[in-house]
Amino acid sequence: MRSLKAVAITASVIAAATLSPGTALAASSPSQQDITWMKTSAAGDLFEIQGGKLAQTHAHSAAVKQFGARLVSDHTKSSRDMKKLAAQLKVTLPTTPNSKQRAELARLSSLHGAEFDRQYRKTEISDHKMDISDAKKQISTGSNQQVINEARKDLPVLQAHLKLAEQTQSKVG
Repeated sequence: MRSLKAVAITASVIAAATLSPGTALAASSPSQQDITWMKTSAAGDLFEIQGGKLAQTHAHSAAVKQFGARLVSDHTKSSRDMKKLAAQLKVTLPTTPNSKQRAELARLSSLHGAEFDRQYRKTEISDHKMDISDAKKQISTGSNQQVINEARKDLPVLQAHLKLAEQTQSKVG
């Protein structure tokens, strides 16, 4: 009888450990890849917001100014969503663009008019191609479903931005 009671207690302990909230939380914790994508995406949002604001003041073309305004709007929303997810997952996000992005913003801020338009479009086309690639990688190989879902939500917006950047380039020349 004692061994039957010991088996029952052992089974109860195993069941409790398996079903405990801490275990469920650990299973949904983001992987290093998930965290890296979140941080890269957050820095990218900050870069796009600052770059879009520059476009509104430095660009010559109305199309480039409008494109910049669209990026500010869309990436502000994306940034807000990422901050909410990061808080849930206890991930600390950057508060500034990365060093390469800061250097590009400094370079763009020194330009005005048609030269700004040309460089900004070039930067946005290149940047959004990279962002799309990163989002697709996160979707296909990420671990945390919430982070994967965030990448899925971001992907069509990034693709639309690339298309707009390319259309702006053809409009302005």
